[in-house]
Amino acid sequence: MWHLGLAWLPVVIVALTAIMMTMSYTIAVLDGHVATLFPYISDTGGKPPESCFFSQLFNMVAILVLCGSYVRYKQLQCLDGAIPEVVYKLNKVGLFLGAVVAAGMSLVANFQDTTIIKALHFLGASLIFLPGVIYAALHTIISYKLYPEHNSRTVCTIRLTVTIVTIIAVFLSAILGILASYQWDPPDGDDDKFKWKPEDGGYIAHLISTFCEWILGLGFVCYYGTFFHDFRKVDLKMNMRLHVDPFPVINEETHSISSAWSTEPRYA
Repeated sequence: MWHLGLAWLPVVIVALTAIMMTMSYTIAVLDGHVATLFPYISDTGGKPPESCFFSQLFNMVAILVLCGSYVRYKQLQCLDGAIPEVVYKLNKVGLFLGAVVAAGMSLVANFQDTTIIKALHFLGASLIFLPGVIYAALHTIISYKLYPEHNSRTVCTIRLTVTIVTIIAVFLSAILGILASYQWDPPDGDDDKFKWKPEDGGYIAHLISTFCEWILGLGFVCYYGTFFHDFRKVDLKMNMRLHVDPFPVINEETHSISSAWSTEPRYA
């Protein structure tokens, strides 16, 4: 019997991210806020009305990424004694990196680079890309450690390929982005970097940098998508225990108080 488990989680992450990118880009281009050819992803959510959709959807993705990181962590923790000790250590680091990436997403979503506090936006971007690449590399190593008992060769190869591509993309995007900023010198005095034109200085470097950022973003989305098969094997239940009795029973003769509430844990 086919079991879904928590496989819906990576599917929703991929779908929401795709909707966010497509919607914010389309609105930004139609409103003339960004250049048509490969603007930075965050630039497509820098001005209203597209910034509203960008922020809302990216915050939702950030929460789901945090949940996905925790599910992946718990999944590997449940393989008690069946995996190498190094995997347990890498798994803990992976949980931390997943939380860092989610925090970075929230910062980028809520502090656009058009706001006064641009430093928080760039801090968020750095918390997404570098820890995100390390997270991908770390779980690729884990995947090979778990092959062939828990992962197929195909999944390992896909994760390795995506990791290599994202590593190359993150360094090219950062280096060429800095280079383009130094070379930027618009002849007409227009200082709107959201609409970088071919006649502006550093255009080629800027274009390659933005292209690499899109590759990087899509790479992260594809990587989370590879957890679909893994999460099919997982069901997560919440163990809830009340420490305060909400329904005390008072004996009118002895004036003693007893509990009418079961102390057994409830599962939801």
